[in-house]
Amino acid sequence: MQPNSASGFGLELSKEPDENGTSPSRKEVKKSLSHYSFLLAPGILGGILAHVVCPPLDEGPIAAVGFGILLFPLVLYLRSIWRNRLQADAGELRKACVYSSLILTTLVLAVLMNGFLDKSPRSTVTTVVLGKTRHTSRSGTDYTLTVASWRPRRTSEDFQVSSFDFQRALVGRKVRIELHKGFFNIPWSGNISPE
Repeated sequence: MQPNSASGFGLELSKEPDENGTSPSRKEVKKSLSHYSFLLAPGILGGILAHVVCPPLDEGPIAAVGFGILLFPLVLYLRSIWRNRLQADAGELRKACVYSSLILTTLVLAVLMNGFLDKSPRSTVTTVVLGKTRHTSRSGTDYTLTVASWRPRRTSEDFQVSSFDFQRALVGRKVRIELHKGFFNIPWSGNISPE
């Protein structure tokens, strides 16, 4: 404590020391937090697997929730940097990474279980191809078929397909889509085959 000239005593704030009696440096805190960010990897990889193996028909809301959970620790991290409180907020940031990882992994497991545990009889819908889209990036090429929707209040549905099915599908022609009810009543699509 350093004395204040008016009152005779003062208060000095210091960072909480670690085991050695010194405060961790900003670099050490960043390194520690980067290790905690790896906890999000199972949720990310599981989400990719769920998208490929048993994609829900309405992926949008599920993906939005997943991205929100994934971005939550990043937003807190950036806020701590902006406020210059990274070292002080390190504990809360670690907790955010752990909780986000648990929630994201649980969400992905629910989507995967919805497909893997689904024993309901599959149904097939025949619809018409409205359009085809090929998107090429560094990681590869995505092929999307846009088909007329069979569900109420919808005009079209988009499906990721293989390059083989993409080449076989013709705009204006029919395609068969395998549908599953889902273990948790979250409908998902199976094989998509052009006729």
